[in-house]
Amino acid sequence: MARLILMTDFSESYANKLLKGIMRYSHDHDPWVVCKMPLSLRDNGRMDEVVKFAEDWNADAIIGQFLPNDDVDAFGRHGIIAIAQDYQQKFSTISNISGDYASSGRICADYLIKKRVRNFGFFGLKGMVWSDERRDSFIAEIQSRVQDATISIFENRDISATWWYDLEELEDWLSDLPKPAAVLTCDDNRAFYIIEAARLSGRDDMRIPDDIMVLGIDNDEFLCQMCSPQLSSLNQDTEEAGYNTAKFIDELLALPVEQRVKTIQDITVKPTFVTTRRSTDAVLHPNPFISRILHYINNNVTERVSVDDVVALVPMSRRLLESTFRREMGTSIYQYIIKVRVEKMKDLIVNGNPPLAAADMLNVDYKIIARSFKKLTGMTPGEFADTITV
Repeated sequence: MARLILMTDFSESYANKLLKGIMRYSHDHDPWVVCKMPLSLRDNGRMDEVVKFAEDWNADAIIGQFLPNDDVDAFGRHGIIAIAQDYQQKFSTISNISGDYASSGRICADYLIKKRVRNFGFFGLKGMVWSDERRDSFIAEIQSRVQDATISIFENRDISATWWYDLEELEDWLSDLPKPAAVLTCDDNRAFYIIEAARLSGRDDMRIPDDIMVLGIDNDEFLCQMCSPQLSSLNQDTEEAGYNTAKFIDELLALPVEQRVKTIQDITVKPTFVTTRRSTDAVLHPNPFISRILHYINNNVTERVSVDDVVALVPMSRRLLESTFRREMGTSIYQYIIKVRVEKMKDLIVNGNPPLAAADMLNVDYKIIARSFKKLTGMTPGEFADTITV
């Protein structure tokens, strides 16, 4: 029976999802004994006490949010497997639970680029590996795909207080962003701060999502729904990473002690898909006629919107509107309507609705939407539903 110590911040959804995966592995095998150790023990600068506690508790392994100067090798000297839930930087002498941060940045960039904006922002924590790598890949993806894009960066520099931010500085940065803009944050907490700052400012040029779209990372359900408007966020397969971490520890326990503490293997938390909520539920466009059409289609996705309905919105002939829309959006009006319906169906399925029920909610024939779904995603709605981790 394995004995595991967890030293992390369990007020965070990320840590809870890791624990859920670990316990799923435990329940599938010989149940483990798990102890949750408060981070305050580490924060008091007494890593020797943490090691002593782990040794006295007869721990086989410890997973923790360690600081760069922590003597993490001390665990190995006592025969204890140590795995870092990487916090500031990855460790080289012990294993890490580490995200595919570069992929996260690219996925989020792709999502926001498809909103047809040219002005982008990133709010992060300078010096944190998970923020820095997301920032760099986000910027690189935009620069490679969006001509004449503007990109603005706002970063906390006091990484010892990740919860802190200067409200006035953040408001000034948001105000200076060229509008309309789309902002990615390194996590959901930073996204919450942006939405909070925009509301408190009372400014007419900081409306979310009409002036600024905001996208977070981690999809902390409680935090995302606490935001007003509710926050869109990138999901990560954190629970699966927790399961794989427990499996790795179990495999190490079958090895001799000297070998198990020297075996290093990083466990990757993979990004999956974006859950769209109100904070990005808009398509911003500098052409007022195109913007009006995009808003109409997105806000009436559950209605039987037709091309004729869209043509009636603007003082342009159908032929001129069709050619203008295709030039600006890279697709026809009809195909854009189909794409929006499929994206909405994906969101409905992600939020627990069976494919048939999702089609009913969209007021579309299931067989028709299923064909479009397969064409655009490469999967049937049912196959897509099977990929969603419950």
